[in-house]
Amino acid sequence: MLKKNSKNDNRMAWVRNLARLSKSSRGSYNTEFEIASECRIVGILNYNKGKIVCSLFSMEKDEKGLYHYLVRIKYPKYSGSYNEKADKKGYYFKGGEIGELLALFSLYFQCRFYLVATYQGEQTLQQLKTKFENNFLYKKVASSIIHPKIFPEKAKTFAKELSAFLDSVKKLNKTKHQSFILACYHYARALKEVGIDSEMVFIRLVSSIETLSKEYKLGKMDNPLNGEKFHYLFNRNSLSIEQLQQIKEILNVSKRDVIQVEKSKRKFVRFIQDLSKGALKGGNWKAKHVKITRENLPKVLTAIYDARSNYLHNGEPMYLSQFMYGATKWDTDPSLGMIIDNREFPASKKLPYTYWFENVVRSCLLNYLSN
Repeated sequence: MLKKNSKNDNRMAWVRNLARLSKSSRGSYNTEFEIASECRIVGILNYNKGKIVCSLFSMEKDEKGLYHYLVRIKYPKYSGSYNEKADKKGYYFKGGEIGELLALFSLYFQCRFYLVATYQGEQTLQQLKTKFENNFLYKKVASSIIHPKIFPEKAKTFAKELSAFLDSVKKLNKTKHQSFILACYHYARALKEVGIDSEMVFIRLVSSIETLSKEYKLGKMDNPLNGEKFHYLFNRNSLSIEQLQQIKEILNVSKRDVIQVEKSKRKFVRFIQDLSKGALKGGNWKAKHVKITRENLPKVLTAIYDARSNYLHNGEPMYLSQFMYGATKWDTDPSLGMIIDNREFPASKKLPYTYWFENVVRSCLLNYLSN
C-alpha cells in the first residue's frame, strides 16, 4: 500500500516515463531494444504517438528458431537523478521499462520473449548507436505439442488490441501496479521453463497468483478456524491436561504462521475460482476422467498449492501428469495414482498438465484487469 501523504508515483516505470515525457520541455532521446520470440508477430505497435514502438526486426527465424523484433522507447532528456524520497514500500522492478513491457507482452500474446540487446546513444552522421549484448538463456523445446498455445502456427499482430491492453494496465490503481507486474513477471518466467522444468512452471505460476491474491478478502466461512478461537479447539480434545498444555506451548509460537499459510492457500484457491471465468471451456468433454470441471477445481488447486509448498520446503517431488501424444486437449492424464520407483503417488496428489494451469493463470491475470 502507498504511504499516506507520500508524493511517490508508484505506477510502473513505463507509465511514469510517459508522464514525464508529456511534461518535459527539454527534448527526448530514443533507446532501442532487440527482443526475440518463437511467435511470429506482424504489424507495428505505435503507442502514445510514437513513444513506444515495436515491430519485426528480421523476416526470418535465426538459428535458434526465434523471430527478432525491435522495441523503441522514448525518454525525456535530463529527467533527474534518483528519488531521494523513496520509501520502503515504493515501486521496484529490476527489469526497468523494457522488462515490464516484455512481461506484459508475454501475458498478452501468451508466448515467450527474450531481451537480445540494447542500443544506446545518439545516432548522427559522425556517430552510431552502441550495442550492448544480453546473454539470455534459451532452450528450444523438442516438440511444440507439449504446450501448444505458446507455440502458435498462425501469426499474431502488434497492431490490433495491444494498445488497448496497455491502456487497461495503465489505468490500474497505482497501489496495484507493483503486484500486477510481479504477477506478469512470474507468469513470463513460467513460460520460459516450458520444456525445461515442469515443476518450475508450477512454482512460478503459483507465485504469479499469490502476488495478486494477498489482498483478496476471504469470507467468514473461509477462515481456517471457521470462526473458532484458537484455544477453544483444544478444549474438545481427549488429551490430558499436561498434553494439552504442552501442545499449546508448542503451537503458540507457530500458530500465526500455520493460520497464515492456510489463509494464503484459501486465498489462492478462491482467487482463481472467482477470476478464472472462461478458462475451463473447451477440451475433450467425452473423456470426462481427463477433464477438470469447475466442480472439482478446488481439489486440483489445493493439490497444486500443496505440491509447490512441499517441493520448496521439503524437497518433495511433484506427481505430474505424464505427457501422451494425441492428448493435447486433455487437462490431466487418465491415471488414478502411480508407482514410480518405490514411491506410491495417490490420485489426489496428481497435478494437471502445465498448459492447463498456465491457461487458467493467464485468464485470472487478464480478468483482474477488467475487475
